[in-house]
Amino acid sequence: MKNYDWIQHVRGESLFVDDITPPEGTLHAAVFSSPIAHGKIINLDLEIAKKLNDVIEIFTAKDIPGENQIGAIIPDEQLLADGILDFCGQPIAIVVAKDNFSAHQAVKQIKLEFQEYSAVTDAREAFQKGQLIIPPQTFSLGDADSVWKDCDLIVEGTAESGGQEHIYLETQGSFAFPVEGGGIKIISSTQAPTTPSPT
Repeated sequence: MKNYDWIQHVRGESLFVDDITPPEGTLHAAVFSSPIAHGKIINLDLEIAKKLNDVIEIFTAKDIPGENQIGAIIPDEQLLADGILDFCGQPIAIVVAKDNFSAHQAVKQIKLEFQEYSAVTDAREAFQKGQLIIPPQTFSLGDADSVWKDCDLIVEGTAESGGQEHIYLETQGSFAFPVEGGGIKIISSTQAPTTPSPT
């Protein structure tokens, strides 16, 4: 299969989401996220941030009218933390402002009061303590157990590997704007182009 992108990539000619000039009036969002790996939200103070110039709104989990879930395969991940903080960097609030600078300045003015819990960083320890972030899920295809009787040799052991993200050429991002006829055009960098499509 021929890769049609590599020539543009090596020449520095590839067009990414950040290279596209947004339409006039585009609003910008910035995320306020958890500074701790495990804990409980006691209080979230948005008052100073909301009063800053060019801030349109600040959204939290309480503002989501439907399910607060973004799990692609199973509903196992909240969009915005609601009470319990499960990992460092977990989104808590989204600031929407007239420009990128104002959105990020407002994020700096959000005050979070929390109760920090001890963080468990090993999956086996989390399982033993009953502190898994999500319930265990099993995915299977076919009947693996039925083939063991036909094996001449069975080798058992343990293998470990660390977490791995894809090597993105750009961070994931997107913007959406209305078009004539009442539609919305979405420009998005994602490994799954069909994900942001209409449902």
